[in-house]
Amino acid sequence: MKDSTKEKAKGLAHSLKAAISDRWFHDITDRLDGLLSEIKTRFKDEDDHVIFRQLPEARPMTMSLTEALSLRKSRRTFSDEPLSDADLATLLWAADGITHDGGKRTTPSALDWQEIDIYVLKSNGIWHWVPEKNGLIFCELKDIRSETIIAQPTIHIAPAHIVYVANRARTESFVSRLGEKVIDKVKPRGFDSAKIEEMRERAMTIDVGAKIQAVYLAAATINVACVARTGFDRDRLGELLHLSPEEKVIAVQTVGYAPHSIADTFL
Repeated sequence: MKDSTKEKAKGLAHSLKAAISDRWFHDITDRLDGLLSEIKTRFKDEDDHVIFRQLPEARPMTMSLTEALSLRKSRRTFSDEPLSDADLATLLWAADGITHDGGKRTTPSALDWQEIDIYVLKSNGIWHWVPEKNGLIFCELKDIRSETIIAQPTIHIAPAHIVYVANRARTESFVSRLGEKVIDKVKPRGFDSAKIEEMRERAMTIDVGAKIQAVYLAAATINVACVARTGFDRDRLGELLHLSPEEKVIAVQTVGYAPHSIADTFL
């Protein structure tokens, strides 16, 4: 009788573990086709041709953490020199690169939501970062870099802007719902649906902050100038990126090379 109960308990534990694994962890085998379809629909692209730009592997970053932290700083003056693919790949990998076969990333994500999408704005259009493929999907031939700037004249010629977008829909995971049910059962003082939503918002903001710091440190190691910003019209930028109501721009990080002279900044 006891052995039978133990076997049932083992079977239940195994089933629960399998269910959590299936629902918790993201399938990263190949989401490129689905992402391409989503982007084509979002940007109303009726062309059958797809542009995917494969980026090189991230550059080796051998500088010590102590030195990188010492060199990390915000720079608000840039030249218009295009950012090399190798340097851009290094920054994007630092922000959201794949480090393990299971899809683990360079930066943390609350409950493994992976709810932050990254867009790159350049003179040749809008691009979407695909960490699983270490490359960029072309979205639209439109230069919207100026839409990220409010009264910051030294930033307008920077070659690239990294845009961090939080997708709330991805936070409705199996584990999240399970946690919310537990809270609803226990009913700790002060916890209601509004408090849970506020916690969700904080988690998404923290996830973006981790990516921003990772880019800062990578930029310090490869001698790239960068600055994180929130001074922009979020609604307008969301419209230009054709975001859904569940998606919000959290921050923009401008990256590029420092000017060789003051003339490079304003010419």
